[in-house]
Amino acid sequence: MLSSSSSTRPVDEDTTKYNPLHKSAEADKFQIFEQWLRDNGAQFPQLELRQYDKQNDTTNNNHEDNEGLCYDTIDNEAEEKKDGGASDMGQSADSVAMMSLDNNNDATAIDDGSNEMRSVHATSPIPPQTVCVSIPKSCLITVEMGQQTPIGKSILHSDVELDAPKHIFLMIYLLWDRKVNGSKSFFAPYYDILPQTLRNMPIFWNAQELQYLEGSHLLTQINDRSDAIREDYERICSISPHDFPTIASLEDFRWARMIVCSRNFGLLINGHRTSALVPHADMLNHHRPRETKWTFCEERQCFTITTLQSIQAGCQVYDSYGQKCNHRFLLNYGFCVERNVEVDGFCPNEVPLELGLDGFGGVVLFGENLLNEGFFGGEANKECRDKKLAFWTRGEHGGSHIIIIIIV
Repeated sequence: MLSSSSSTRPVDEDTTKYNPLHKSAEADKFQIFEQWLRDNGAQFPQLELRQYDKQNDTTNNNHEDNEGLCYDTIDNEAEEKKDGGASDMGQSADSVAMMSLDNNNDATAIDDGSNEMRSVHATSPIPPQTVCVSIPKSCLITVEMGQQTPIGKSILHSDVELDAPKHIFLMIYLLWDRKVNGSKSFFAPYYDILPQTLRNMPIFWNAQELQYLEGSHLLTQINDRSDAIREDYERICSISPHDFPTIASLEDFRWARMIVCSRNFGLLINGHRTSALVPHADMLNHHRPRETKWTFCEERQCFTITTLQSIQAGCQVYDSYGQKCNHRFLLNYGFCVERNVEVDGFCPNEVPLELGLDGFGGVVLFGENLLNEGFFGGEANKECRDKKLAFWTRGEHGGSHIIIIIIV
């Protein structure tokens, strides 16, 4: 339940007790953020945040085959997360955010957001089966909190259909609380460390940058996502025409959608399935095979992250965002994995092929009529073919196209 005390609790203004990572004023907000968590019962005694250093970034991870894994490079998708849950066969997230930015001659006009990025590192050796992060329920932003806002209630009482309902309510709380309570919000220290720009996500790329994806189905997915975000915004404005436009612009809404998309955790909290934003936990980068696991612990009433193996002092502590196609990694998190292969050799990348129907009812792929090639059994099995076509083209206007996903 949303209460006034949970949304307006003032933040301790005394920053003299904080130990900045370095002397810049920019770093102070991360120390304030960590102290806010500790003051409210969070524990991460063996972890520290490190600033992403683009100058020292390399594309190779140093893999030490001994008592733990150590990855000395800092991935530049450092604050992107989650919708559930990579070896010489391992996977670490390699961001493509700089792909077009580095090739842009007007580099001074580009803010890639790297100065706001942090990664999580061990300050001392961490044994397996150690709870290395514990975040109290009071520090989580849940779907139910968004539903209890005035705009959330309006959405619940309407019959509006939204593209991503759980994401929407997290977005609503984030946008509403930041606007209504501002610096007095209980979550203000968390909001302050969220990246203000998401330039590594293709949703925010310009036309020149999108040219790098020419020929990829991802362009269609980006357009579909942009359309869905716009349509959701317009639908919410239609049921809350006086309040919501003053809370968030379309650009604010797009930012919130991708913040939530890249950071939310699907959780079972006290027997109730929900989604939540989990401060600090959402700053762990992606790596497979996974070296940590997370859950909501009912006994502690905390979100916890537990190590699955030894992690050496100074090494980055990773989470796994799951086994996903690079399309999903890039669209939802702003990076892709160069060698996206599981330990057993399986590659989760997918290639969608669009099939069109010719004027005679045949299926055409790359100019070849698959009906004549026996793909659907030929004329001898016309009834079976028609049933398959009706199933595969359901929901398509005119039934003229089929999308088949091929795992590669």
